[in-house]
Amino acid sequence: MLDTIREKFLGALAIPILGIIALSLVVTFGNIDTGFSPAGTAVSVNGEDIPASEFRALYQQQRQQWETQFRQQLPADLARGMATSVIDSIARNRVISQHVAEQGYRTSDTDLVRAIQENTTFHVGGKFSQPSYEQLLAAQGFSPQRFEYEQRQSMQLQQFVEGVASSAFYTPAEFRRYIELDGEARSLEYVILPADKWVDQVKVSDEVVAERYAEQPDLYRTVESVSLNYVELDYNAMLEDVQVRDADVRDYYETNLDEFRGPDDRLISHILITVGDDEEAAVAEMQEVLNALAGGARFESLAAEYSDDTGTAAQGGSLGWLGVGDAPAQEFENAMFELLEPGDISDPVRTEFGYHLIRLDDLRPGDALSFAEVGSELQRRLQEDEAGDRYAELLDELDERALESLDGLAPVADAMQLELKTVDEFTRNGGGELGFNAALVDTVFSLEVLEDGENSPVISLEDGRAVVVQVTDYRPSTTRPLEDVADEIRAELVQEDAIAIGTVQAMERTERLNAGESAADVLADLDVELTAANNLRRGAVELPTDLAAELFRVPVRDGGPTDFRTQLLADGSTAIFRVTDVSPGQPDDFSLTARDERKEQLALRLGAGQATGLVETLIDSADVYVTPDFLENELGNN
Repeated sequence: MLDTIREKFLGALAIPILGIIALSLVVTFGNIDTGFSPAGTAVSVNGEDIPASEFRALYQQQRQQWETQFRQQLPADLARGMATSVIDSIARNRVISQHVAEQGYRTSDTDLVRAIQENTTFHVGGKFSQPSYEQLLAAQGFSPQRFEYEQRQSMQLQQFVEGVASSAFYTPAEFRRYIELDGEARSLEYVILPADKWVDQVKVSDEVVAERYAEQPDLYRTVESVSLNYVELDYNAMLEDVQVRDADVRDYYETNLDEFRGPDDRLISHILITVGDDEEAAVAEMQEVLNALAGGARFESLAAEYSDDTGTAAQGGSLGWLGVGDAPAQEFENAMFELLEPGDISDPVRTEFGYHLIRLDDLRPGDALSFAEVGSELQRRLQEDEAGDRYAELLDELDERALESLDGLAPVADAMQLELKTVDEFTRNGGGELGFNAALVDTVFSLEVLEDGENSPVISLEDGRAVVVQVTDYRPSTTRPLEDVADEIRAELVQEDAIAIGTVQAMERTERLNAGESAADVLADLDVELTAANNLRRGAVELPTDLAAELFRVPVRDGGPTDFRTQLLADGSTAIFRVTDVSPGQPDDFSLTARDERKEQLALRLGAGQATGLVETLIDSADVYVTPDFLENELGNN
C-alpha cells in the first residue's frame, strides 16, 4: 500500500532525506528487514536471532566515531568494553522494540508518509520530491522500503516514550521544590591559589629525573610516523568547475514537470452522522448506511437521507475540491488521502463532528512550481549530478591506476594530470592536510602499504575527498635518550610537587579559617585575598567550571554560611571557598512561559525515569543469549 501512496498520493512532490536520522535509526533498530541473509548470530533476544552483521556494522561505526573524536586508534584494552557495550545495546533495543510491537503501537501509512514528506531534506523548491527522496536514500545505501520500515519503527518507539512520559504525575509541592532548585542562587567567598606559587619551593635532583625515566620509559618514546605521497580527488572542487547551461536546466524542467507538481486535489463527497449524547446510536446509524451501500443504494441518495451535514446533503454530500489543509478535520484529511481511485469509499472516520463516510469522486493534478521558483535549485542539482558522475569515474580510474602502478604514485599523478602531494610527518593521529581519518590511518599502517610499499586503494575522507597514498619513509617508535627528555621530565616533576604542596597549603589554611583566624592573616604571606561573588546560578561562567559545580554540591543549612572547603581544580590550582548565602528559586522569578516550560521539563524527567524503570524491568525479564566466544572471535578479526 505504501508504494501506491508514494506514487499516487505523494506523486511528484519533493522529498529530502534525513541522511543523519536514517543512519541513527539503523543504530537504534539494526537491520530489521534488509533483505540480506547474513551468516552467523551475535545474540538471541527472546528467541529472535540478531545477525553478526548487525553487530559488526554498529561496532565499526562506534569505533570510527571514537577514533575520529580522539584522533587515534582505539586501544586494544578499550575495544573489548566497546564491543560488550554494543552487544548490550543491541539486546536492549531489541527488547524495547519487541515490547512496543506487543503493546500494539502502530503508525499508519498516512502518518508515515506525512512524516517523510515534511522532512525538508527531501524538498525541492520548498516541496517534497520523490526523485530526490529516492536518490538521497540510494546515496546513503538505503532502499525506500528499508528506510520507511525503520522510520515506522522509530515513530512507534516515540509513541511508547511519549505515552509513558505523558502519564507522569507530580504534585504542586514537587514542582515548587523543582523551581526552588532550578532557580537557586548562591553566593560565596573564595580565593584561588595557582600551583605556580609553590614552584620555587621545589627542587628536583638529576637522580629523581633518572628514576622517573627508568620507571616509565614508554612515556618518553618518539611517535611512530611515516612520510607519504598522495593523490587526491576533491568532489567540491569539481562541483565548482561544472557549468550547466540555462537551456539545459529549462529543458530538464519542461521534460520532468511532474517532479515539480504538488499533491493531487480531490473531489470529495461525504455522509456525516453526528454523535450528540448517544455514541452507540450514531454507530448504529452509520452501520445502516454501510448496509444500504452494500445492498446497492446510491451514495448520493443515502447522503440526502442520512447526512447531518445539511449544507451538502441535498447535493449528494459533495464537498467540492479539497487539497492539503482544506478538510474539516485532520482525521478526515488522513482518510481522504488514503483513497486512491475515483469511487473509493473510506471506512467510517471519527472526528469532532461525528462519523464520516468519505467518497473520492475525482482527482486532478496539483499546481506545478514555476521555473522561477525551482530554477536555481534545479541548476545546482544538475551541477551536483554531473560532478558526481565525473567524481565516480575518476575514482574508478584512480583506483585502477594505483593498483596497476609498480612505480609508486608519480606515474598515476602524471597520467591523470593530478598534483602529487606529500606529508612529511604522518602518525597514527594523522597529519598534514590529510588530517585524521580512521580508515586512512588503518590503511597507512597496514602490512601491504607500510611494509610491502604498495599503493593504497582509494580511501574516502570527509567533505567529498578521496585519496590514494604511498609510504615513502617509515620511522618506528623508539625510546628517546635521557638527555633529550631530562628537562621535560624535570618540568613534570616540578609541576606535580608544586600541586601537592599547594594542596597541602590550601588545606592547612582552610583549617585556620574554620578555626576563626581572619582571612587577612591566613592569606597575608600569599599576597591574595578573598573575593566575593553573589547570586550565582548553576553553571556560572564567572567561576572555573569545577568550582562552579562544587559550589552547588555543598550541603547548606539555614541559608549559610558554611565552613570553608578546599577544592583542587583541573588546571592544578587550588580553591578555598565557602558558601555565604543561598536563595531558593521562587515562582515569581519565572515568567508564565518559563514556568510552563519547567512543568514540561519536570514531567519529562519523571516520565523518563518511569520509562527507564519499565525498560530495566523488561531487560531483567528478557531471555538474552550471546553466542559463545562470539566477541573473542570478532575482536580477533579486527
